[in-house]
Amino acid sequence: HKVDLVINGHNHVYERTDAILGGTVKKALPAGATHYPADGGVVYATAGAAGRSLYSFPVPDSYEGHVSPLDSVATYHWAKGGGKITETVGWSRARYTGYSFLRVDVTPARAGCTTTLKVTALAESGAQLDHFTIERTAGKH
Repeated sequence: HKVDLVINGHNHVYERTDAILGGTVKKALPAGATHYPADGGVVYATAGAAGRSLYSFPVPDSYEGHVSPLDSVATYHWAKGGGKITETVGWSRARYTGYSFLRVDVTPARAGCTTTLKVTALAESGAQLDHFTIERTAGKH
């Protein structure tokens, strides 16, 4: 379906993944990286830290200027029907538990030209927490 970026907000934190394809990290995306989804993978961002009752992570925050690299993060998800399933994931690239929001600047393009999404996570203070760019050759309309 040519999905390049998924933004959700259920959890009250900021978290961003590496590029994921079929449940596996396809490409590591450090802050400032440019991703070409035609090579595979979707980037997922949770941008839910603009409201009350912020959540915590069981691992350190990791963001621009305060990187805490980890090979994996212990986490869990809820199975259909309500069962809690624990797992270890290797895709958690950026994490921030303070108040923040996400800005996405879109540069559309005509067919055959490059279109971009410039994604920036900003703290409540305005400080940049994370940024990356997604580029794709625009298709025919």
